[in-house]
Amino acid sequence: MEALHAGQWGLAVGYFQRASQLRPDHVQTRIRLGELYLRFGQRETAEQLCAGLPAEALETPEARLLQARITAAEGRPLQARQLGAAILQEQPRSLDARLFLAQLGLQATATMDLRGARTLCQEALREFPKHYEARAMLLKAALRLGEFRTALEIGEDFARIYPEDRLTFLQMGTAALWLQDPTAIPLLQRAVELSLHYYRDRLKALWLLKLAYDQQGGYPPGLPDLYLFHAFSSPPPPGAPRFSDIASRAGVAKLDRGRGSAWLDFDLDGDLDLFSVGIRTVHALYRNEGGERFEDVTQAQGLADPRGGWGASCADFDNDGDPDLYVTRDGWEGAAPNSLYRNDQDRFVDVAPQAGAADSSSSFTATWGDFDLDGYLDLYVANGLVGDGGTNQLLHNQRDGRFRDVAPQAGVAHAGRSVGTAFGDYDNDRYPDLYVVDISQANRLYHNQGQGTFTDLAPQAGVTFPIEGAYVTFFFDYDNDGLLDLFVSIMSAFEDALDSMVTGKAVEPNRPFLYHNNGDGTFSDLTLHAGLARSFGSMGIGVGDVNNDGFPDIYLANGGPEIYRLEPNALFLNQRDGTFVDITQSAGVGNLGKGHGATFADFDQDGDLDLYAGLGGHFDGDVWPNSLYRNEGGGSHYLEVELEGTAGNRDGIGARVSLYAGTHQVHAELASGFGFGSSNPLSLHLGLGDHRRADRLVVRWPGGAQQTWEQIPADCAIRLIEGGDEYVVVRR
Repeated sequence: MEALHAGQWGLAVGYFQRASQLRPDHVQTRIRLGELYLRFGQRETAEQLCAGLPAEALETPEARLLQARITAAEGRPLQARQLGAAILQEQPRSLDARLFLAQLGLQATATMDLRGARTLCQEALREFPKHYEARAMLLKAALRLGEFRTALEIGEDFARIYPEDRLTFLQMGTAALWLQDPTAIPLLQRAVELSLHYYRDRLKALWLLKLAYDQQGGYPPGLPDLYLFHAFSSPPPPGAPRFSDIASRAGVAKLDRGRGSAWLDFDLDGDLDLFSVGIRTVHALYRNEGGERFEDVTQAQGLADPRGGWGASCADFDNDGDPDLYVTRDGWEGAAPNSLYRNDQDRFVDVAPQAGAADSSSSFTATWGDFDLDGYLDLYVANGLVGDGGTNQLLHNQRDGRFRDVAPQAGVAHAGRSVGTAFGDYDNDRYPDLYVVDISQANRLYHNQGQGTFTDLAPQAGVTFPIEGAYVTFFFDYDNDGLLDLFVSIMSAFEDALDSMVTGKAVEPNRPFLYHNNGDGTFSDLTLHAGLARSFGSMGIGVGDVNNDGFPDIYLANGGPEIYRLEPNALFLNQRDGTFVDITQSAGVGNLGKGHGATFADFDQDGDLDLYAGLGGHFDGDVWPNSLYRNEGGGSHYLEVELEGTAGNRDGIGARVSLYAGTHQVHAELASGFGFGSSNPLSLHLGLGDHRRADRLVVRWPGGAQQTWEQIPADCAIRLIEGGDEYVVVRR
């Protein structure tokens, strides 16, 4: 027990194993071993120990607390908290129950209560002043609350008791790094020295030490190799685009725990406006004033909703000619009703309750698509993230302003822990199919049967991975062969991401998956061939053609809840030969601020796609300003295509557009609500490269009708109306 309280868990396991050999029937020994096995990630072994306890022992507070720990390890924190709270109520002086509840309070889930966790740790330390875990969690609480000076003070006291504890110095160095205090360097150097035999912890210390030196202008000459982080890098290709962050002067540097975003022309004045959400903070609607200026019109437009949100997508759900907004909440923080904001020209009105779209099941993302091709957009919502039993919903548009959940009869009422989802017609049969990412089990590829039902063909198609840590997704045609491919991100451990930065390789299987569509109902994992086989903590992803060559590029919005996890976002440029190259550093978009929603749009109408990145961590102190990266341009040509459906949905979501210019081909499908539940504009930006006109433009509308337009000049925005003979030039 002394070793356990001192945080020497490996030593404690040895003692308890020896005690178990001496007394195999000793209940307390078995319970403590189960607790320690959970700390080492051996849940099944802990479950076996718990199951082997005598019936009368299972009713003891200690055994019930072990069961609560197992419940938390299974991804059911809410139920675990209920069990732990009941034990603490029965035994108010229970140290173990108190610290277990503090552990849950520090997690980035629905049980998060940082101030409550701090109080529980302070209570424990009054009785056990040298208790290692209580001190470690008190230090974590200060960091996550953004109380960095306090964290330094707690860490100094901690280090006096445990002067060789590497994690204490790592977290003290993190606090100093956030404060831009020069003491970060010696603190992190000490963390490096104490981690020489702990490779994964040493990587974290070395990376943070590099960031501390970056604050001082870089590594000094002659710094010993012991303190250097050697990152793998490759030169960018010639002519790779560059970006400048103009968010502050443009007025869109929203400071919060930023999440999803959507680009839309809400006032129909011809330019793109921006909608951005964050966790439990007021939304922001920015009206484009031209050039590089936006005006915050959130209050005036009725969107000053303090509940915040996770995903933010747009679509004209009622076909009245103006874009509406859908916001999911409350993700990792538990169940809360979603919002459907109807655009009433002069303001937005939340009609979700009366529309039947206020789903309340810890929603994360949502995607739009007309699954039955009746001309009205439907909505699929990913639910159950915190293990609350919520099932995914398929909200069928009733064409009268209301929706009805038809997921059970459609066969898509997945009851798991869904994070990402996207619609896309991968087999070109006109009916949009559905991909669903589950963070803890095999992913689903729901093939649309065309009669209102779906069948999961993921195993046959070969797209079930990644499983543990899978996150968000989108369909796109990365090689322009006319078939939609699939990209799935993963939330890798920080240590794996750092190892990947050093080696340039993934820590298998912790990597994204790029699935190439084989055209026969199956996909091939070509991630390694494509140069994307690295480990990332990609909470968000975005897609857009940043250099107008006609081939879509990929942006990874990286990070994680831990305060010390400062992982740069990454931009991969499509090389047009099935491979991608990392241009993050040269492009200037490697933000460290915990990336989420990432959306591309030509907001300044200069002919190239710019990038908006929602930034901010999960904890109270982890706030960052969002970034608006203006594309500095490269001279290539483009064509912006707006669609107006008449027989199908007005936005043309689900339409397939093919552009031909000489031997140059571009194939794209219009979508909304992909990646981190976000939306690029409801138009298609098609790169022409060096071509000054499109010889031919072919549109397959959602209902199946196909039209062709010829000889369209480059460098303009056009509108195509379903059934109309002529294109309309909207902007040159």
